[in-house]
Amino acid sequence: MKSYDTVIAGGGIIGASLAFELARRGQSVLVLDRQEPGHGASWAAAGTISPAPDSESLAIAALGCESYRLYPEFVAAIEAVSGRSAGFHPNGAMELFFDPGGETERDRRLEEIQSHGVGCEAISLSEAKRREPAIGPAVRAALWIRDEAYLDPRVITQVALAAASKAGVEIRDDDEVISVLIEQSRCKGVLTAASRKTTTRRLDVRAGEKIAARNVVIAAGWRSGDIGGVKSYAPTIPVRGQMVALGNVAGAPRTILRCGHGYMAPREDGRTVIGSTLERGAFEKHMTPAGLRKILDAALTMAPALAEAPILETWAGVRPDSPDHLPILGATGIEGLFIATGHYRNGMLLAPVTAKYLADWIATGKPSVWFEPFSPLRFAATRNAFTAGEKQKKGPF
Repeated sequence: MKSYDTVIAGGGIIGASLAFELARRGQSVLVLDRQEPGHGASWAAAGTISPAPDSESLAIAALGCESYRLYPEFVAAIEAVSGRSAGFHPNGAMELFFDPGGETERDRRLEEIQSHGVGCEAISLSEAKRREPAIGPAVRAALWIRDEAYLDPRVITQVALAAASKAGVEIRDDDEVISVLIEQSRCKGVLTAASRKTTTRRLDVRAGEKIAARNVVIAAGWRSGDIGGVKSYAPTIPVRGQMVALGNVAGAPRTILRCGHGYMAPREDGRTVIGSTLERGAFEKHMTPAGLRKILDAALTMAPALAEAPILETWAGVRPDSPDHLPILGATGIEGLFIATGHYRNGMLLAPVTAKYLADWIATGKPSVWFEPFSPLRFAATRNAFTAGEKQKKGPF
């Protein structure tokens, strides 16, 4: 049985970036994905890299700012090794407000963003129109967020995978991790099964194998909790997001635009990607009429010229959420087992910080202070307390 320093379950942007960083630290790494690597939540993402907080958690805001700080170095590294451009554009973004009290709402949001050290300023409507002529007449107030970037998630994920491969990482598709292997409270590897089934004598059969590793990282997105031995540390929840890509049209925005009902981001090829829905518990990757209408209504309010743009593509992806909407990062109560999932809407943003500090932790054995608020142990502790309470209610028999 072949053995590795680290096996990573999941070949999205998180798994690919972490594999690359571990390989740079001299580790032998295997990445396993149940489908084609990079074709899960990473493939479906919008590609806005925004450290501006979208929740009340101070910890996640700080983590996002640190990851944005690391992004140029991360991009330069994967581009240098892969020989390909990742298409990172730190050009800023505009946040729009449409309610009658838009200026008050803008000022509150400005204070919130600036309190985290993110570059941001209130701008007049005339200045907003000068910077982005595409915005519509319904706008009442605007913010300019300097510290924001856009990229194509499908491109950067493939660049990260290529860099990892060139750095010596072994990457396999059609190989689903179905459980971790535990011996005497230590993780010893994983049990896998082929994603595609073959039929033999009317029975569905999936070939599988045991793979040994000193460390295992579960980065399998919303399916992480389905892996045997992992659920108590990673109770992941699927959240579907529907997306639309529009073709180039005169007057289309070339800046990231967002409001309380949606957002849009430009692409290098002239498309505009718009989204998105938040459908908790939905894991089927299909569009709905209600979702499409929500997305288009928000987009046309922000940039009316898009009404004439052709619809080039629609798709849906499934984000990995957690019960408290925070990432699940770090070591578990089982030696050698780590979790890197639950990034929810911030997988693209948090890839550099997750990869760098988790790779350091695995390679050196020294925990990262960045991950203390996101420990997988927070769920295991809650689960154990609940179980103990239920036993007390039932009595000893």
